[in-house]
Amino acid sequence: MIKKKKELPKVDPVKIKPLFGLKPGLWLSIVYLIAIVLIFFMVAILPDIIDGHKRVSFNSAAYNAAVYVDDVYQGGTPFTRKIPSGTHRITYKVNGHEIDSFTVKVGHPVLFNWLFPRTQSVSSSATLTKEAFDSLSAELLEDANAYGAVLQYDEVHRYSPIFTNYAKSVETSSFAKDSSALRAALLFVDSQEMYEDAQNALEILGMKLDIPYSGLAESKTTGITDEQIPEIKAKSTSLKTDFFTLEGYEIPEAQFSNGKTVEATYPSVIKAGRTVSTQAFSIGAYCVTEYQFAQFLSQNPEWSIENKEKLISDGLVDEYYLDGVSTSLSAVTNKPVRNISWHAAQAFCTWLSAVSGRQVYLPSEDQWIAASFTDSEGGFQRSLMPSAAEKAPAAMLGSVWEMTGTRFIPMARIADEATLSQALETLDTFDSNTDMVIKGGSYVSDMSSIDRYSTGVAYRSLCSDYMGFRVAWN
Repeated sequence: MIKKKKELPKVDPVKIKPLFGLKPGLWLSIVYLIAIVLIFFMVAILPDIIDGHKRVSFNSAAYNAAVYVDDVYQGGTPFTRKIPSGTHRITYKVNGHEIDSFTVKVGHPVLFNWLFPRTQSVSSSATLTKEAFDSLSAELLEDANAYGAVLQYDEVHRYSPIFTNYAKSVETSSFAKDSSALRAALLFVDSQEMYEDAQNALEILGMKLDIPYSGLAESKTTGITDEQIPEIKAKSTSLKTDFFTLEGYEIPEAQFSNGKTVEATYPSVIKAGRTVSTQAFSIGAYCVTEYQFAQFLSQNPEWSIENKEKLISDGLVDEYYLDGVSTSLSAVTNKPVRNISWHAAQAFCTWLSAVSGRQVYLPSEDQWIAASFTDSEGGFQRSLMPSAAEKAPAAMLGSVWEMTGTRFIPMARIADEATLSQALETLDTFDSNTDMVIKGGSYVSDMSSIDRYSTGVAYRSLCSDYMGFRVAWN
């Protein structure tokens, strides 16, 4: 069967009219071109105009230098960061000390930069200034002191490569061969982790220095012991002020061993004996009392309990400062003052020097030991209240741990005299806030484990109910 052909209705043809006098083919081509350009602009150019940043790679000759863009910290070199286009002030610092500063114009690429980012390089060839080097050296000494106090590292107490970081920071500078701070820091090496770190640092710097810790495995014992306890006779004296009279004893010059023969392991080596000499000096018959310290507080209100929060914020004391201590001026007591920091004890000595006209100070560890040789009958004090000082300073053992003016350096007893002397000079130069030696134990200590050679350690802001001090003077 054949279908009948169906006729379609007649329609008029669609005709595109001219636009602005342009033929349809021409103006349509222009529209298509504009659309293509607009799409290209929105995809390839507009995102970068809106973003307005460019990747900048920062590098420096100085290791891990801090980079500031317009005084805003960005990171430690080397690193890459997106920086707004335009002109910026770039500053390089090491430990807060500026080593370089200059102006840089950051470009503004606008063609597919979001997809294929271009990177601008900014570098500094500057190395350490003297101020930056000194700051790094001081930081090394502080860190060595802190890490030297940790005897074992684990998942909680992790070791940071303080020596290696220091070596990398100074190796490109003109101070790379200045070993004074490094030599001093090596005397705080008292663990395998610190030892390996120190070795790596010496290799980086191409130095050959002795690390005392390495000598611990070379012998079974170290240190010398006096065959006979020195006989040192004390003579009664006093230190007079308008506020009180401080009873004391003159200690003549002496030579002795400040320790004994011990196993060559840490921490036993801190009691290793070496022959020392002390010049004549005077020392308090008792520890400084609550009443005497109250007199100091009355004349120095900046150290009063009312100023405790500021003292804490300044790092001079901790939250236990003067807790449980009587600061009454009406009650005279021989109870030793406790819960005061090493800084507070130093301030007391400075004040007492001014009001007495004598040089007053915390005794050194060796002076404290020399004074302890005069006490043949005192024994171990099992309470805070000291026995009478009839022929020698009272309660040298027991009562409270006594602060000294000696820095705690773990390897001091096995280092040679020249190295130790240089280290002490370096620590003083950098005013390093190292821990300090305390002596004598307290009334709660196990008396079988405490003798005149026992060495305790306290950080300078520590305030303990079991720690006090006695003063010495020339």
